[in-house]
Amino acid sequence: MRVTQNITYNTYINDIMRRQESLYKLSKQLSTGKAVNAPSDDPVKTDKILTSKSILSGFEQYDRNMDSALDYLNTSEDAFASVKDVIMTLQELATTSATGTSDASSRANTAVTVDQLYQQLLTIANTNYDNKYAFAGYETGTEPFDQTGNYLGDTNSYQVRVNSSGYMTVGVNGGEVFKGVNGGVDIFQTVADLATALNNNDSAGIQAAGTNLESAFQQVSNAVSDIGGRITRITSAKNDLSSARLDVETMIGTLEDADIARVISELTLGQTALEAAMSSAGKVISVNIFDYL
Repeated sequence: MRVTQNITYNTYINDIMRRQESLYKLSKQLSTGKAVNAPSDDPVKTDKILTSKSILSGFEQYDRNMDSALDYLNTSEDAFASVKDVIMTLQELATTSATGTSDASSRANTAVTVDQLYQQLLTIANTNYDNKYAFAGYETGTEPFDQTGNYLGDTNSYQVRVNSSGYMTVGVNGGEVFKGVNGGVDIFQTVADLATALNNNDSAGIQAAGTNLESAFQQVSNAVSDIGGRITRITSAKNDLSSARLDVETMIGTLEDADIARVISELTLGQTALEAAMSSAGKVISVNIFDYL
């Protein structure tokens, strides 16, 4: 008889504890708004949620990479716009000085201005972005150009990762834009040649430098166009990433978020059922106790 009473008692107690645990989980869901608050709540969903959040973390890094790339490209674009302004000024000076009305004295005075513009170009070419030299390739800790216009950087152009399987070239190599590596115009040499021709009162040399400045202007314009294309591609990649991130966030919400209306309904029903179970258990246990008196 006592064994039967113990079994009955344990059955009631286990039932009450089970209902209390269920109510605890529902209360937790109501307070957090999450259907899954611990791995034990749903191991399969937990694994999917953790995997999706890891993907989101990667997306955030890609987004930071692209923001940094856009900042760099905008800085480069502004720098090259300034270079174009300087070159146009130099072209005007070369055109004016190449005429027969310019004498040796005026040309010498113009050479002083050209030297100043040379230094301005040098400052732009050594643009520092985020404590790194923008046009030095991978040698970002070293000024890419010395006072004589020699290029001290390398031939690399840095890249950023924009998704799980792709990189995009962002860096603009100073050797190509300013020194004409791979068949272009050496802008610094051209400006230096113009200054020399002016000081030597060399009309032919001034005209030759003016012609090279036209090529230099086009060389920088091509770099600006290339930067514009990179900005467009990165902006497009950011938009794609934003769309993908929204999809993953939606999936996480579907897996993780609780249906609050359902939780409240189940919580109400569960509380009523628990009260009924406790009342029933109380009566049975009370009767069993009196059997021993």
